[in-house]
Amino acid sequence: MRRRLPPLNALLAFEAAARHGNFTRAAHELSVAQPAVTRHIANLENWFGTSLFKRNGNHVSLTAQGQEVADLALGAFDRLELGFDRLAKRGENELVIGASFGMAHLWVMPRISELRDAAHGAAINFVTSDTYTDFDSNKVDFSIRFGTGHWPGYAADLLFREEVQVIATPKFLQAHPSLDPNNLTETLTQDWMLDHGDEHAIGWFTWHTWHQHHQLGFDTTRLFTEIRNYPTLLDMVLSGEGVGLGSSGLEDPHVLSGELVRLGPVISRPDHGYYLVYDPDTLEKPAAQNLRNHLLTEAKHRLDSGATP
Repeated sequence: MRRRLPPLNALLAFEAAARHGNFTRAAHELSVAQPAVTRHIANLENWFGTSLFKRNGNHVSLTAQGQEVADLALGAFDRLELGFDRLAKRGENELVIGASFGMAHLWVMPRISELRDAAHGAAINFVTSDTYTDFDSNKVDFSIRFGTGHWPGYAADLLFREEVQVIATPKFLQAHPSLDPNNLTETLTQDWMLDHGDEHAIGWFTWHTWHQHHQLGFDTTRLFTEIRNYPTLLDMVLSGEGVGLGSSGLEDPHVLSGELVRLGPVISRPDHGYYLVYDPDTLEKPAAQNLRNHLLTEAKHRLDSGATP
């Protein structure tokens, strides 16, 4: 029986555009003209019967449906790439980094050029998954994980600590004058809270955690609006649908641009943060040692200066 799959050339163009957040950069990666990427994505949208990107001038962002397709496509292509690499007996001059889709999209990819420079020419590829056990393959050199730094059998270096604050758009604050940023426990209502949850029990700071931190009860009959992943949560907050819990280091560009504002005090739990996780034998690769040294130098500077990631 013939497989019912979308056109694979179109899916490949979509995956590149979703990863870069830009059609032109996707076209450059695929060595095609930008209109070809646009046509492929239009074909894919026709196949799904829905828009996959929101277009605002030269800026594009994924719709909720597009986010789901991106999650599937990124995971599928990552696994294919790793499988084919294994068959091709890839050499030592390559590094594979595992990260959640949110971490890959919001933190790793904006640094990809400096990571490639630090690896002194080694190719860098990725495995994206929100399930950390997917990173336990011996084909993954490094992974970036949230937690307390304890993964049996692995070394873990702190990249940046957990720092959580409530985030909203200025327009949302204007539309809800009863919300007092200096008195969130009294004026923030559960109806406004967008939550990414903790489906895989990683230990994320959720609205349940926020209520517990402030020793507040919450109405269990009125469920939070749960979003599947952090990038989608940010999109929802940016569109003015509600407020979220922001993690410093992941939403910084939106705060610096003024699209988002941070409300209330910073909350941080001891030892919680984002760690570079690896098998110590990985450092036998010179490229791996160089990349780790770069990230730890950056992390030390950030921690010493008290700067936001």
